[in-house]
Amino acid sequence: MVPGNDASTHRSSISASLECLEFDMEFKIENVSPLGFGCMRFDGRETNEIDIAHTRQMVKDYLDAGGNYFDTAWAYPNSEAALGEALQGLDYDRESYFICSKCVTWTHCESEDDLERQLQESLANLQTDYLDMYLMHNLGGRRTATFEKYHAWEFMKRAKERGLVRHIGFSAHCTPEELEESCEKFPEAEVVQLQINYLDWESPSFRERQCVEVARKHGKPVIAMEPVKGGLLANPSHAVREVLDEAFPNTGYAVDALLFAASMPGVFCTLSGMNALEQVRENAQAFKDFKPLSEQQLEAIGAVQRIMGETHTVQCTGCEYCAKVCPENVGISRSLEVLNYYKNFGDPYAANYQLGFVVRFNGGKNMITDCIRCGACEEACPQNLPILSYFDEIERDVLPFSQKVVLMKP
Repeated sequence: MVPGNDASTHRSSISASLECLEFDMEFKIENVSPLGFGCMRFDGRETNEIDIAHTRQMVKDYLDAGGNYFDTAWAYPNSEAALGEALQGLDYDRESYFICSKCVTWTHCESEDDLERQLQESLANLQTDYLDMYLMHNLGGRRTATFEKYHAWEFMKRAKERGLVRHIGFSAHCTPEELEESCEKFPEAEVVQLQINYLDWESPSFRERQCVEVARKHGKPVIAMEPVKGGLLANPSHAVREVLDEAFPNTGYAVDALLFAASMPGVFCTLSGMNALEQVRENAQAFKDFKPLSEQQLEAIGAVQRIMGETHTVQCTGCEYCAKVCPENVGISRSLEVLNYYKNFGDPYAANYQLGFVVRFNGGKNMITDCIRCGACEEACPQNLPILSYFDEIERDVLPFSQKVVLMKP
């Protein structure tokens, strides 16, 4: 089913879903460009050596092309300061663009006072008197409890009352059940930011489609993040390229992934973590007259998903029976999912990064190096998978290939 055959229809369907809200929604999604500028991946962020002139040119090109939504966070190394500096000196009024930043409690936070400190630092870094959007950063798993511990949502609402932020919401890497709970706990949230990409859309581990359905049920418009899966989908296999080249003859593979996320029901803005002028210009051109994917293009994406599914040698369904019996709380299903990524894309460095990100950081689980080889997981697996042999593959083909990737403040 095609979400909508043009941008206005697509956005009208999102706006209509907001009618179920029980409070006054001030945030107007129609004022936001469908392509957002994600500011997490600026080159040089790890060592505070971001090229401001280069960043300013990217920002200018994005604004000149009609973009107006910048996404950053207090926890992103040097991101806020670089964006704030880049925006200075441009011939754009502050009211002509949106800045979104985020507060965090699962790191660098030991009291409610730290939330105020983060907000004030964000405003100073961005050289602005207010934020258009302020999010609780990355709910899900054990992280959500830390926001509750420090009363972050009450702080967010007070910040809005003080005029320091105009709109509030949250981002999340979580299960549909966790998202349901968060939507109920934080009913005043005006947006939610969720991971959406065609690789994980139907994944039993990530369950992205179900998460989007939960957001729509609660009338929350969605900002899509990770649409290119940290860059993985920009370099697909030869078999995938053949399908995409026919269905999307005039765009690159990263743009194809962006357009998929932007076309999903409920999504009004799709973030692209851009760090090169070519990326900005290619993405901006693709979104200049944005239209959701056609039926034929969606069918092509479906074919790509099947190709990727067929190349998986690990037929894990994500039932989590193994997790229930693991004495060491190892992230088994997520580790097997990463092994599949490696087999699909052949990049051990990217797979190694994904392993730490989806198992330990987002999943809150232990790594396979903590496995005691008891075999309880294999006994519990209804698919009779040789899980310990797959762990051997990961240890041989993925774990040795690490590279420093800094996305959060140390």
